[in-house]
Amino acid sequence: MKNILAILLISTGLNAQNLKPTDMQLHIGATYIISSATTAYVFKKTKDKKKAVLIGFSVSMAIGVVKEMNDKHVQNKDLFGNIIGSTLGCFVVVIPLH
Repeated sequence: MKNILAILLISTGLNAQNLKPTDMQLHIGATYIISSATTAYVFKKTKDKKKAVLIGFSVSMAIGVVKEMNDKHVQNKDLFGNIIGSTLGCFVVVIPLH
C-alpha cells in the first residue's frame, strides 16, 4: 500500500501527456452536446424518435455550419467533425429508447 501511494504521489507531478484537444475534437464535442440535448428535448415533447433525430441532427448541423461560415476559412475537416458529433449525439439518446 505504501508503494502504491508513493508511486501516485511521484506521478502526480509528471506531465507525460499533452491533452490539448484538436479543433476537430472540439467540433465533435460541441455538436454532440447540442445534438443530444436537442434530441432528448424533442423526444420528451413529441415521443417520436424519427422526428427527434431529424430535428436534433438538423439543429446541431445548422449551428455548426453557421459557425463555420462565420470563420474566415471554412475547413472540410471541421464540417466532417460536425457530422460525426451530430450523428453520435442523436443516436446515443435514441438507442436506449424502446
